[in-house]
Amino acid sequence: MKITPFYADAIDALLCEDGSTVHLDKLAELVVIDLKGHGHFGNVAHHISRGDWTAVHNALREVLMLPQAAETLSPLARNLVTLLGARTRNLRPFRPWLLERVEGQTTELYRRSLERRVDALAEQLGRFDFRFSKSAFRIIATHG
Repeated sequence: MKITPFYADAIDALLCEDGSTVHLDKLAELVVIDLKGHGHFGNVAHHISRGDWTAVHNALREVLMLPQAAETLSPLARNLVTLLGARTRNLRPFRPWLLERVEGQTTELYRRSLERRVDALAEQLGRFDFRFSKSAFRIIATHG
């Protein structure tokens, strides 16, 4: 099944070969509802978004749009991509959990496409050279 993004009346959706559509806002909304209900992943999302679930919805929507470059993502969407690319034991299950929910609302083809795109974005983000300023070290030293 081929899925093609289309834009009608400023509504972003995925058009499936069978003629059905999956609206990205609705898809993101359903995933956020599941995320809120998950104890561990919900806590992580709440923490990285500072409790702003609208921001989580918007960041998830950005990722679902299959962006071409990490620079085009908002900071929260970058954090989401980082979480999806995490290889730590406690966050590794987040990726299949999220992808299963996306596939349940779309198709296996879209899931695989999203997975490849997330991998490419995570690799781009991994190449960024992060440097702490002296003030950041001072904050760590005084509060650590």
